[in-house]
Amino acid sequence: MNLWLIFLTGLTSGGVTCAAMQGGLLASVIANEKDSSATASTTIFLVTKFIIHVIFGALLGLLGSSISLSLSTRLFFQGFAAVFMFASAMNLLNAHPIFRYLAFQPPKFARGLIKSNSKAGTLFAPALLGFLTILIPCGVTQAMEVLVIGSGSALNGALIMGAFILGTTPMFVLIGFAASRVSDTSKKYFTYTAAALLIGMALYSFNGILQVLDSGYSLQRLGPKIVKLLPPYEKSTSPIVVKDPNVKNESGVQKVTISVSNGGYSPKAFRVKKDVPVELTLEAGAGVYSCATAFTFREFKIVDYLKPGDSNVHTFTPTEKGIFTFACSMGMYSGTMEVI
Repeated sequence: MNLWLIFLTGLTSGGVTCAAMQGGLLASVIANEKDSSATASTTIFLVTKFIIHVIFGALLGLLGSSISLSLSTRLFFQGFAAVFMFASAMNLLNAHPIFRYLAFQPPKFARGLIKSNSKAGTLFAPALLGFLTILIPCGVTQAMEVLVIGSGSALNGALIMGAFILGTTPMFVLIGFAASRVSDTSKKYFTYTAAALLIGMALYSFNGILQVLDSGYSLQRLGPKIVKLLPPYEKSTSPIVVKDPNVKNESGVQKVTISVSNGGYSPKAFRVKKDVPVELTLEAGAGVYSCATAFTFREFKIVDYLKPGDSNVHTFTPTEKGIFTFACSMGMYSGTMEVI
């Protein structure tokens, strides 16, 4: 365990991917504020996020995988975050009065503890969203959770998650700083920009879910179909090439090795035969802490969280022809397997 390396991971790839997943939550709070309290909201958001991740890291290290979130749960909260970001964007654009009611309000007992109701509302929204980030982890955060499980220690788990979250903090501070420095004259343009970014983040999250679910409506699956429909497309008459150089046939088993790196999967596409067993080996390189380590292949019920240096084997038999998608748990990286 190298806490400095973990901090640098959060500062680089972790900061970017976490901002893609969770930055919209912070931006939605800041953009919807009517006063100049962006700095306070950012601070509350980040402090809550840090505390809850340290606590979760300690619990995860102590209890191991028994308290890790299932893939379905993660996808549910990823979808929840996407809906919230999209609705926030519609609120900024005044698309419909219904979106004006989009606001987290503290319960009565919490308002009673804080004398000022307005202050209670200001504190509650960013604090709640900071807490919710534990339910919508980016892929690199999930890789850290796997590392925490392997540590088998509450102290080490807390240190790992704490170091990582501290590394991701500058990216969120930058988001809050940029928002707090927007002048009144530029507020209108900032609002439109924030709305566009929120919509983009929401669509990105939705598409990631579709990728993990192997849906034919994901952009990666729809894109080639749309291109084929556009003129001057001509259907190829060349025969299908059955043999794939990425697939080795040994003793009646089709063996495929996928290399898992910080940049995704290699090969990204391969072809196998129907009704012939497949032996799929996942090899994660040393120092790999990207979303790609959270490998999912929903059609064949494969969910694997790889640690750096792991080499895990999965066997299954494809019984239907078609193209099936494998992806990381948030849909950032993906590939396809064609069954012929």
